[in-house]
Amino acid sequence: MSPRRSPAEIRADLKHPIIDADGHWVEYTPVFAERMRKVAGDKAADGFLASARRIPDALRLSVTERKQRGIAMEGYWTRQSTNTRDRATAMMPRMLYDRLTELGIDFGVIYPTAGLSIPRIQDDETRRAVARGFNIVTAEYFDKLGDRLTPAAVIPMFTPEEAIEELEFCVKQLGSKVGMFGAAFGRRLRPATVGRRRRRTCRPCCRAA
Repeated sequence: MSPRRSPAEIRADLKHPIIDADGHWVEYTPVFAERMRKVAGDKAADGFLASARRIPDALRLSVTERKQRGIAMEGYWTRQSTNTRDRATAMMPRMLYDRLTELGIDFGVIYPTAGLSIPRIQDDETRRAVARGFNIVTAEYFDKLGDRLTPAAVIPMFTPEEAIEELEFCVKQLGSKVGMFGAAFGRRLRPATVGRRRRRTCRPCCRAA
C-alpha cells in the first residue's frame, strides 16, 4: 500500500489549476453580527442573529416535534470541532488564504454558512437589511484576498426587484463576482386556495360524447 499523499503533493503532479467551486466558510456569529450592527444598523444585526438561531433551535427538538412542525433535520455536521486549526481556518478568511497551497487549492469560491438562512427571512424589510449588511461585512472579510478567494454575495429572491437591487449593489459597489441566489422559500398562497383541494377537470377529448 502506497503512503497517503498530501493535497499539496497531489496538486504538484497536476498540470491544471484546482478550483474549489463550493467551499463554505463559518461566520463567527457574535463578532460578525456586531460588525453588521455598525455598518448596517440594528435591524440587520438583530435579524441576522435571529436567523442564525434556526439550526440550533431545530436541533433541540425531538424527531416527533420536527415531524409535527414539518421541520427537516438540520446540518449538524457542518461545524468541524476536533481539529481546532482546521476550525479556525474555516472561520478566518486570511488563514484560509494562507493555507490554500497546503490544501492543494489554487482558487476558491466561498459560500456562506449562517448566511444560507438569510433568503428565508419572511419579513421583507428585515430580510433586505440583513442581506445588505451581510454582504458588506463579507466583502470586508475577504478584502485583498481576491487573487485566490472570492466570496458569494447573498441575493434574496422573494421578488425580482429585491434580487436585482441587491445584485446591482453587490456587483457595482462591492465588486462581487459570485452570487448565492436564495430561492428556497415558502410560496405565498392566496387565502382562497389554502386548505382547499383543486377539483380536477378532464380534457374535452376525454369526456364522454
